[in-house]
Amino acid sequence: MKSLTYIALLMGLLLSLCSCKIVKKPSVERIQDIRVVSINPDKSIVNVSLIVRNPNGYKLKLNKLSLDLLNKDRGKVGMASLAKDVEIPKKASVNLDFMVELDTRPVVKMVSSLDQKVQFFVVGKGQGKALGMVRDFEFDEPFELDLKDHIESLLTRFSASGQSLFKVQRTSVEKVGLSETELQVSFIILNPYGFSFNLRGFPAEIYVNNKLVGKGNLQNQMRFDESIYSKDGVMAFKLSNFKSAIGAVSGVFKGEVAYTVKGKVIIDALGMEVVRPYEYKGSIPLSLWELILKP
Repeated sequence: MKSLTYIALLMGLLLSLCSCKIVKKPSVERIQDIRVVSINPDKSIVNVSLIVRNPNGYKLKLNKLSLDLLNKDRGKVGMASLAKDVEIPKKASVNLDFMVELDTRPVVKMVSSLDQKVQFFVVGKGQGKALGMVRDFEFDEPFELDLKDHIESLLTRFSASGQSLFKVQRTSVEKVGLSETELQVSFIILNPYGFSFNLRGFPAEIYVNNKLVGKGNLQNQMRFDESIYSKDGVMAFKLSNFKSAIGAVSGVFKGEVAYTVKGKVIIDALGMEVVRPYEYKGSIPLSLWELILKP
């Protein structure tokens, strides 16, 4: 009886040792891609694409896979897991996509000022099953995400979640001269993403009734960092009195003169200069008498 028990234990041990050679564990071949899906002031979503290989000569069921996104200091910034089992054919690889939600501001702080890239470590654990035998595996891979285009777009479009981040507060006629009028546009810029940048210039033209009536620029440069959520600014324009009056006359009697400003924002950020077109609309709240008689 003892001999039979000994033989059974020995056979079990042999089968266990053989199974390690018979069923090989799956592996993550590489991080195929990390792609930005959306960036909002509070949360951002990236798509992490993995290539997982089944080295066996028979199909394997991947029933567990979880991953963490770590920053360059190996602090966790996001996580995701496999939603359902995946069957991998023999000697084949599959591409798996994971949607990972991140806090936006920490990610913005991770952007390198040298090359506008964010360095991640993608680490995780998984489990596969074949021939009734379970195999665990782990992975730890570095990856760089290029955010240059995304940063440039966010910095210069001045919008977030469908809301404008450039808001005109007030338009005023500061002085009227014999040859030209000085117009000032007071505005506020919001910085919900926590970017560090310098709005160096905004050379622009101002139009009334689709007619060019003057040119202007920022009165002063505007510097932002992660601690500054909003800042007030002023654009100053020099208008030709004659052109302004002719173009504005149809709107004056309604109590306001509508205008459009078209120009280019010049921003210094992350070691680069970004120049993009931008335009906005406003109105001048004055009457014809104010335009003529204001000293």
